[in-house]
Amino acid sequence: MIRARVLIKQISSPDGNAIAVAKSVAITSGDREGKMSQTVTAKVSSDNRCSSSSTSSSASSL
Repeated sequence: MIRARVLIKQISSPDGNAIAVAKSVAITSGDREGKMSQTVTAKVSSDNRCSSSSTSSSASSL
C-alpha cells in the first residue's frame, strides 16, 4: 500500500500576490521504503525584485 502526504503553504501580500510558496511531499510504500521531496520558492515583487528557489529530495529504506 502506498501512502502520500502533500503539504503546501503560501504567504501572500495584502493585495493577494504570492510572496513565498513551500511544498513538501512524503511518500511511503508497503515494502518499508520512503521518499521525501521539498520545494521552497520565494519572490519579492516590484521594488526589490528578488527571487529564490530551493529543492531537495531524499530516499530511505528500512
